[in-house]
Amino acid sequence: MASRKDEVVCVTGGSGFIGSWLVRLLLDCGYTVHATVKDLNDERETKHLEALEGADSRLRLFQIDLLDYDSLLAAINGTVGVFHLASPCIVDRVLDPQLWYPASKTMAEKAAWEFAEKQGLDVVVVNPGTVMGPVLPPTINASMIMLVRLLEGCSEEYEDYFMGSVHVKDVALAHILVYENKSASGRHLCVEAISHYGDFAAKVSELYPEYKLPRLPKDTQPGLLRSKNGSKKLMDLGLQFSSMEEIIKDSVESLKSKGYIS
Repeated sequence: MASRKDEVVCVTGGSGFIGSWLVRLLLDCGYTVHATVKDLNDERETKHLEALEGADSRLRLFQIDLLDYDSLLAAINGTVGVFHLASPCIVDRVLDPQLWYPASKTMAEKAAWEFAEKQGLDVVVVNPGTVMGPVLPPTINASMIMLVRLLEGCSEEYEDYFMGSVHVKDVALAHILVYENKSASGRHLCVEAISHYGDFAAKVSELYPEYKLPRLPKDTQPGLLRSKNGSKKLMDLGLQFSSMEEIIKDSVESLKSKGYIS
């Protein structure tokens, strides 16, 4: 990718699982980055970002509240592009439907399209599935918590679950690709493949037989949704998706190194 040393971009949710990878890759490309966090005094949000290569001279952190317009404006001012990743994501049951991750993302995207149409803004959307891979922050996201629970033997929550697995680095790269390619437009599904959770669990068990993974029902409709055609737009832009095996290995080894699993 070309160096963009003169460009300043903003990443909301910069301390999160995907956001941290996006900040890292943007710095690697030479961008200056405004990254938003919820609390500047919380080292769990800031320390891993400040340790990134290039952060000392080209990273500025901003504390924001998603519902506070002025705090968002401060982070965005002076930038030429915004990567909006910040969104509530809670793995357990929530009482407020707006905090349910799929609902919050859907409503945010709908609002973005409506605002873009009214204001004439150039908006491009990346829609990842179940994002896994090496963890940069000290905490893990909902998808990685799901993997930890699977490795610990949990099964009842996911028997009827289909998932679109994707490597976290690929998601970050996808955001940069659609930003840098003027031909990119609309929505971009970002998944390596879509499969039944039972097939995913079987692959994890094959790669890591030392863990006592539960046996889950596999896909009863072979071939259903198993296609990379949905991600063809990103592949045409040059994104090469990491394989399922790479996703699982990078995820499990990262969880081991951070002490989430033995």
